Amino acid sequence: MLNKINIIISFVFCFISFLFSFIYKDVTLLLFSLYIIIPFILKLKPIITLLYLIFGFLALFLGFQLHLYKTVYWYDNFAHFLWGFLSSLLAVILLKKFKKFNNIIFSCLFIFIFSLATSGLWEVCEFTIDNIFNSDMQRRETGVYDTMNDIIIALFGNILFILSFIFEFKNKKLLVRFLIDNL
Repeated sequence: MLNKINIIISFVFCFISFLFSFIYKDVTLLLFSLYIIIPFILKLKPIITLLYLIFGFLALFLGFQLHLYKTVYWYDNFAHFLWGFLSSLLAVILLKKFKKFNNIIFSCLFIFIFSLATSGLWEVCEFTIDNIFNSDMQRRETGVYDTMNDIIIALFGNILFILSFIFEFKNKKLLVRFLIDNL
């Protein structure tokens, strides 16, 4: 059932992207459509696909295309906080896939490092795109502040996930455990 919902959501996102790409004559919206197809090519589980699609819509479409990063002062922080949480979930997927899920200390350390690494890598990508295409994803007028703020906010999402993970690892219930069990 969730897979059908994901396909419907993907279709709606693609339709919106194509519609906006014709209205605004913007090729990046067509690239967003490619982003939407990725989880189906990789054959991700339905729950992960749903989270991936929602985050992509919030961060890429609403944030960049509808300029919420510039018009809503807290939106950038929201997206990075959400990424801190979701990248932690992605780390758990990797732990589970490689069967390294039995040691809580190793798991928490891996989740922590993985989330910070992906956040840092995203900031490197923003810097590179800004320099190649002369864009302003990092808000050059604020200097390093935006980059550090983004990483710190993602760290808060990561820490929230780790605290939930530790609590639920011991009690075997609630949201994180549900997501892990359905991976």
